[in-house]
Amino acid sequence: MLQIFPFIAWLAPLTSAALLIGLWHLGDLRRPVLAVLVGWFLIAGYCQFFWGSAVVAAIGLLAQTLLAIYLLFRWRLGYY
Repeated sequence: MLQIFPFIAWLAPLTSAALLIGLWHLGDLRRPVLAVLVGWFLIAGYCQFFWGSAVVAAIGLLAQTLLAIYLLFRWRLGYY
């Protein structure tokens, strides 16, 4: 199958990783919140890239996308 945008699957994880690092560096994430978000990131990434089922991979991509959206809102609105 021809993929028009083969890099699109990497957009949400890269955005999430950059925002996690940025928010951590700025001190906007406390340890318990950071632990939950990093766990969410790792589980979603494992499901997206290393699971054999296409359904689980789609759920992982959805979880990564939701995490990226949450982190963007948190960054832009300044929730502490």
